Amino acid sequence: MRGGLALAACALALIASGAGSAHAATQRPTVFVAPFDLFDTAADQRPAIVADQHHWLRHAAARIRADLDRAGRAKAVGTGETLARMKRIDADYDHPSTCTSCLVSAARQAGAGFLFVGTLHWVSDLIVYMKAYLLDVRSGRELMARTFEVKSDDQLMLDRAADRMAAALETRLKH
Repeated sequence: MRGGLALAACALALIASGAGSAHAATQRPTVFVAPFDLFDTAADQRPAIVADQHHWLRHAAARIRADLDRAGRAKAVGTGETLARMKRIDADYDHPSTCTSCLVSAARQAGAGFLFVGTLHWVSDLIVYMKAYLLDVRSGRELMARTFEVKSDDQLMLDRAADRMAAALETRLKH
């Protein structure tokens, strides 16, 4: 009986110190998913193609945010807050990805521990590369760099690439 009381007292002390709290156990890393950049070597400027590309740029980042939130190991800074933090940067640069320190600052202001920066590289109407890297906001260290080849420029294939990218990010944050 005395051993049971000592064990209970130990458990209460851990809970009181925060080591055993549910909050500590469910703390998830927060990721700032910056808007994707476009690198277009196909140079197809038909209005419908350009409109699709802009849609996919917005959609890829939003899809990765949603995937992170759904998977549960990490959480993403919301799209609205991300876009609000990007306004100042967007006004000064052709694309925010050209200013990594600006993106790191925006991620810090949003309370994120990690920064995810992606690019869609259009090679042709049959090949698109989704490239991305993950930075630790505190240290500035690159934790992951990935490239996925997409064999088509349609929504389904780009969604699959975004899902794979989010899964790779989740796996990297788990370690």
